[in-house]
Amino acid sequence: MRVKSLLAIVVFAALPTMPARAASGCVPEAAPAVTARLTGLDPAGDPLLDDGRKLRLVGLAPRQSLEEVSRFETGLRDFLGRPLGLSLLGEPDRWGRLPARLSVPPSSPGAPARDLAQLLMRQGAALPMPEPGLSPCEASPKAPVQESVTSPPQVSPLTAVNGHDLAAVKAQEGRYVMLEGRIASVGERSQRTYLNFSRRPKEAASIVLSRSLWRELKSAGWTASHLGGKRLRAYGVLSGRDGLLLEVASGAALELID
Repeated sequence: MRVKSLLAIVVFAALPTMPARAASGCVPEAAPAVTARLTGLDPAGDPLLDDGRKLRLVGLAPRQSLEEVSRFETGLRDFLGRPLGLSLLGEPDRWGRLPARLSVPPSSPGAPARDLAQLLMRQGAALPMPEPGLSPCEASPKAPVQESVTSPPQVSPLTAVNGHDLAAVKAQEGRYVMLEGRIASVGERSQRTYLNFSRRPKEAASIVLSRSLWRELKSAGWTASHLGGKRLRAYGVLSGRDGLLLEVASGAALELID
């Protein structure tokens, strides 16, 4: 089953902090909602609209097992074919999914609309993953963290992986994890910056930052020279060659520990 890259969690940095908006994961309201209807899930387990578009509901972790997909599908069943409020939050991702929020209209005049992602989490049909674009600045519950073992891979809402343990990292390839390690070197390239947990390639995992994110972090006080030896946590999906890369697109997915 295909697993998609999502981003998560709040910044706690020993270096100067990110701006309040990035630290909280709270962003302004999206464009006004339009009426839409769900028809079910596509073969990859993503919600489908009646016009054929597929969505990624922000704030929800990717489904990483058939059991999680089944719970998600069951939770959505009561909302299929019903008019829902659709707020789009950006452009389609690499899988053609639109990041979005869906809201359930109020049952009585004057009552507030309910965010579908929050309802699914409360029902146990989905797991949380805080990220920019959450339902109006609500704090999502934290997913439990489970330590990784080398073999076999564990099925967990959020697996903690030692970025220096090659076997443990490779065992979690394609899964959403909390990756932790001590930065050995920083490689600044024209389009990407790499926070490497080893000075030698393929000896440990690396965190990949976009040029714009690295520029944002540097403006907040992060420097290549200062990061050496610091312990870092990052949240995302392990991918890349040999599954040793974790690409981060938001400061909200980084946590500098010491």
